[in-house]
Amino acid sequence: MKKMNRAPWVLISLCILAVLAGGLLSGADDRGNEGAPHQAVNEAGSETKSVSSPSAPVSADVPQDGKKEDAGPREEEKSPPPGPYVAIVIDDFGFSRSIADEYKDISLSLTWSIIPFQTHSGYAAELAEESGIPYMVHMPMSAVGDKKWSEKKGVIDTGMSAETVTLLLRKAMVSLPGALGMNNHRGSRATKDEKIMEMIMTELAATPLFFLDSRTIASSVAYKAALENGVPAAFCSVFIDHESSEEFMEKQFRRGLAIAEKKGWVVMIAHTRSATVDFLKKKSGIPLEKGRYVTMPELIRYTAKK
Repeated sequence: MKKMNRAPWVLISLCILAVLAGGLLSGADDRGNEGAPHQAVNEAGSETKSVSSPSAPVSADVPQDGKKEDAGPREEEKSPPPGPYVAIVIDDFGFSRSIADEYKDISLSLTWSIIPFQTHSGYAAELAEESGIPYMVHMPMSAVGDKKWSEKKGVIDTGMSAETVTLLLRKAMVSLPGALGMNNHRGSRATKDEKIMEMIMTELAATPLFFLDSRTIASSVAYKAALENGVPAAFCSVFIDHESSEEFMEKQFRRGLAIAEKKGWVVMIAHTRSATVDFLKKKSGIPLEKGRYVTMPELIRYTAKK
């Protein structure tokens, strides 16, 4: 027999082993890396540069060099800024475009309250949203001495069924979809009625809205009912402009600041009146000696964390 030359077979065998080894290494890489690189997407939904899929969750706070930076607490975990907090609510938007235009230019942190279904309710809501001003539904409620209100008038009154109260609330909220909260317009009769307040707060508890008890009567149970039903709530302590003189408004304003200093926060209510606009424009150029102006959503958020 001829002696076979083994060199070519040795070379062929080495090539086959190299191919097999390469396949095994490739399979190990696939299992550890879960496939090819992908496009990472940040919280805003925009694409960032291509990175390989991690085999375990990776914190967004860890940069690519592997060194974690001290980014501090997340936004939702930050402590509230120091108080006391002063929230000023302006009631009764919806009747006048011009007064809404005037209030838009005040630099204070204000919260508007818009009565639904008035001639200029929609205009006030659009203007507030364009200007970055939070607003509430200023829900009409019956006052002591009123005649009985009908469902057609849109005013919540004592003696109404839960179905009627729910219908009126939902109509109002749908008409002002950007509202972040609700407070009562008038309501000295309705807000002291425990059954009516329970109906209102049961409905609000199913929404993200907070409630501000305007406290048009000392015996109001609205704030208590809100808290009992898990609705974030606050109450008004001072009405600024029952009288239109600057002296009276200054007195009421100072009274509100004293309350804020004592308990940590205060809500003061004013109205869509020209004299009030002038008064608040003067205040907008003067920082508070103690505390800060806040909107109602801010007040609810800050006080809820305490």
